Amino acid sequence: MNETLPALSPNYAAQRRHVFTEATEAHGKWPVEFQFRPARGDHRNLLVVFSSVGSRYGFGNALDSVQCHILRIRDHFDGGASYYVARDMDFSVSESVQSLIRSFMERLGVSRDGVTLLGASKGGSAALYYGIKYDYRNIVASTPQYFLGSYAHGHGQLGDAVLGEGQPAENVALMDSVMRDLLEKDTEFDRNIYVISSPGDYQYEQEVKHYLPALRSYENVNFLFVDSPTVRRHDEVVRQAMPSVLSIVYALTEGVAPRWGDVRIGPGPEDEDKAAEHLDRLRKSDTALAVLTRAAADGGGLRLSGHAFLPGVSREGVKEEQKRLVLERRGRSWTFPLTSAKEPRLYREYFDEYVCAYGQGGFATPDGLDLTALPRGTYEASVVVSSPEEGIERRTRLIASRPLDARQALGDSELLVRGGGNGVRMTKRRILGEDTGGVRFSLEKSWRRDRTVHAEGVFFLPGRNADKKGHAHYYLVLQGRRGCFSFPLEARKNAAAVRAHRGRGDIGAYPFGYFTTPGDEGVDVSALPAGRYRMYVTMSTGGALFTKKAGRVTLGRVR
Repeated sequence: MNETLPALSPNYAAQRRHVFTEATEAHGKWPVEFQFRPARGDHRNLLVVFSSVGSRYGFGNALDSVQCHILRIRDHFDGGASYYVARDMDFSVSESVQSLIRSFMERLGVSRDGVTLLGASKGGSAALYYGIKYDYRNIVASTPQYFLGSYAHGHGQLGDAVLGEGQPAENVALMDSVMRDLLEKDTEFDRNIYVISSPGDYQYEQEVKHYLPALRSYENVNFLFVDSPTVRRHDEVVRQAMPSVLSIVYALTEGVAPRWGDVRIGPGPEDEDKAAEHLDRLRKSDTALAVLTRAAADGGGLRLSGHAFLPGVSREGVKEEQKRLVLERRGRSWTFPLTSAKEPRLYREYFDEYVCAYGQGGFATPDGLDLTALPRGTYEASVVVSSPEEGIERRTRLIASRPLDARQALGDSELLVRGGGNGVRMTKRRILGEDTGGVRFSLEKSWRRDRTVHAEGVFFLPGRNADKKGHAHYYLVLQGRRGCFSFPLEARKNAAAVRAHRGRGDIGAYPFGYFTTPGDEGVDVSALPAGRYRMYVTMSTGGALFTKKAGRVTLGRVR
């Protein structure tokens, strides 16, 4: 029975999703890029976030637990940054940004007292600038720069974008005076200001302390000094202080202004004797660390990188360490050299009661691993770390920092690197898999032009979604009398071509079940011996390999 139905209305639940949406609005001269997320429940204040150098939008997912409306503004005007103050010394940028903030206040029904400004580094300067210039009460600024011109000068693209071509000295001086002049002219001292810095950040002496005399005039000014041995870099201040920053934001966006005054947060300086004793004991304990963070193909080789070191440090000081990768299978082992690599932040990631630098605690495979001579099979991976001066040599299982599944073509084989928190395994297997009827395959196009070969078509496994580009790895395989050779293909979205091959009643999603050569440009086969080859396409997905015939090709001699 057919019934006359009303038109579909938008679904209210879908309209009320509490996620960031990205948009651009023109306010005055400058289009302003931003992200907005509506409040969860009855939390009607507005948090405005300014970004630091190198970040698109400030604070990433650290603000997920904040309940109020959040407006994150990108510092990107005519292709460059502005400090949210001036683009090529055009100070009208701030009027456009302020107009966007005011527009959201009107849409949301939020008063100035219901707005909190937040930023770190460059964003911290912006929070202070907008708070004072446009009369907002609640300001949270971590490690703000005071001398905007001097900091921008020579600071990569920031200098040219803010100061103009050539970064002239008069522009540097003018930008350096912006925050000073703003503070001197302000007569509204009923503000809640929170500034975060650290003795471990060189910018405390260079920038932050110049704010403090003027800020003392405000009714509720709070200075949080992060005193922790884990703060050794500028960007680590806000990371270490994040619990305190969030507690301030939580309170301000609920209408409560904490009054802390000058406080130190963090454990303070370490006891050097206790630290030396602990780290020496840790060094002597039977343990080592090996964590794989990245695996990638590189021209037929395999590049691995990660962290590997002996925890702790002896009382005699830091000693050079040597590292090597071990692959084991059926009682046999193969070893490969690893090089140490600089890792400036491992002391934070592997903090164990006391700070230990681990400055050379990274590892990498020099020039990539050549595993062509490795027999086929599955191997358990471990790493040997030794310190010859200390007479220490330890081996530990290699684990992965996150679930890892990297695959690459290797001549007549496929190499897989798979792992997680329980270990890493490498598998080398024949690249030609089963020619089964259970898959969907159609060679849509193929050609040879000189020494370039191209193939594209449909290839997917019913019941296993192909809804993302990384759902499977595809390879073009040429097999002839002189050998078997393989080349990586790429998955491409082609829902129209795939749709015709989906079985009746199959409700799976397979839009990326389509393979082609990179860029549709074919693969270079000029290094292959002349002769006739059978052409195959192999799909590697899950634990299985599927291979289909794709015709024949004849390669002539290279002239």
